[in-house]
Amino acid sequence: MAVAPALLSMATAQAPACPLPAAQAGERQIVQGGLQLRWQAEPEALAVGRPFALALQLCPPAARVLRVDATMPEHRHGMNYRPTVRSVGDGRWRAEGLLWHMAGRWELAFEVESGGERSWLRQSVQLP
Repeated sequence: MAVAPALLSMATAQAPACPLPAAQAGERQIVQGGLQLRWQAEPEALAVGRPFALALQLCPPAARVLRVDATMPEHRHGMNYRPTVRSVGDGRWRAEGLLWHMAGRWELAFEVESGGERSWLRQSVQLP
């Protein structure tokens, strides 16, 4: 069965430019349009009141992570700290200085720039 060229181009436009391999244990992944972001907390076991960092991998590798933040939507507040983000090369980034001060549902937010456009990638995390 032949695929119409318009449908084929739509499917390719939505596919990430460099698909990341399947996530390993402890890794989480966000796919939005042509962007893929994989993250892993360090230490892996998140806990209230314990500082942590995030190891990030972003595709396409030319994209940049501009900012990382987290909020508690039900409580209408965010973290008490502003994390720093730095490139460690080859599409990999590191966010440091995160601390969740309450149990509950947090929403991690990653501001990403790719091809001159900025996007927010978000993912919920339940902290016991």
